[in-house]
Amino acid sequence: MKQKKLATFRIDADEWVAFQEWARRSGTNASAILVNYIEECLERTPTRFPRFPMERMNKNIDKRLDNIEERLKLLETSLEARIQKEVQQQIAISNQEFMQKNKINEVS
Repeated sequence: MKQKKLATFRIDADEWVAFQEWARRSGTNASAILVNYIEECLERTPTRFPRFPMERMNKNIDKRLDNIEERLKLLETSLEARIQKEVQQQIAISNQEFMQKNKINEVS
């Protein structure tokens, strides 16, 4: 039998309690979910199977991905607008400098 390691990590206390409650409502516990997640990350066959359907977890992941995609689109749109504004400002500055040089050359 493999030797087990007690792992500890820091998390906001309220988030940990909420996660434990979510796991309990899902018919499992926080430890089982985390162990299963680690095994999936390491591409190993889970040694313990959570008692909640993976479809629920996948649905949650899909929601989170949709949220991330939406936020990314908003950031891209915002960034494009900022770049366009900056380019227009630089063009305006260049035009002003060009006009000033032309006035100086006309006077000379």
